[in-house]
Amino acid sequence: MSDMTDDKVIGSVMIVGGGVAGIKAAKDLADSGYYVYMVEDSPAIGGAMSQLDKTFPTNDCAMCILSPYMVETGRHQNIELITYSEVQSVTGRAGNFKVKIKKKARSVNVELCTGCRSCEEACPVNYITVV
Repeated sequence: MSDMTDDKVIGSVMIVGGGVAGIKAAKDLADSGYYVYMVEDSPAIGGAMSQLDKTFPTNDCAMCILSPYMVETGRHQNIELITYSEVQSVTGRAGNFKVKIKKKARSVNVELCTGCRSCEEACPVNYITVV
């Protein structure tokens, strides 16, 4: 059996979604020699599993299972994380796609802010009241 974890890149793939399935697929493909673009619409990978306490049916700690995969994915030289982004369009054909990705703004440049609050229309702000 040959070792496929060498530095040779044999092609590239895009995975849309950074949940547990996307993370596992990205890691397996990257370990096999593919360069992986992972597009996630939230600011971080992990998906719903990262918000759970326990997994079904074994009651295992969810983050104890997921966090090593998240760290390996973030550090892998063959994986490029494109978080807080959305796929806008896909053109081309099998094996030769062009993908347009829209990156969301992560913050407001305070030096350019005039206090008009128009940025809230593009990026709504939600507040939670804790009593």
